[in-house]
Amino acid sequence: MDFPGSDKKTVQPQQEGSFDQAKLFLWVKGLETKVNNLTREVDSIKNDFIRKTNDLKKEFKTLSSDLLEFKQDHEKTVEKADLIVKELKQTAGQEEVQTLKKYLELWNPMNFVTQRDLERTLNTKLEIKQKQVKEEKQSKEKHGPFR
Repeated sequence: MDFPGSDKKTVQPQQEGSFDQAKLFLWVKGLETKVNNLTREVDSIKNDFIRKTNDLKKEFKTLSSDLLEFKQDHEKTVEKADLIVKELKQTAGQEEVQTLKKYLELWNPMNFVTQRDLERTLNTKLEIKQKQVKEEKQSKEKHGPFR
């Protein structure tokens, strides 16, 4: 049914044999162009995928080496902590320190003398004593009973 004002062209079915070579050639060229465009897109996607895969491989290697370095640093830190704990176990406890403090206060090492100081003091005392003995001998000889 045709309405007034409508400019519809009626499409008549084509017959099977109506494909001529020019239409077929245009149709094949159109398909070929579409296939070429799809091939370019697939190649572009494939190249992007390869590039991103290589970037991810590099990043993975970097992360792997960083993780290995962190593991080694962690092991060194644990070893140092174990060494510190071992050395702390060998140090004196609070009770031992208090006992040593009591002994030091009792002995009062600030009043101790060195061997050199003791020898000097003894030599000085001996010299003084010898002088006194000499003076006594001289005074007895001067004031002797027979003089």
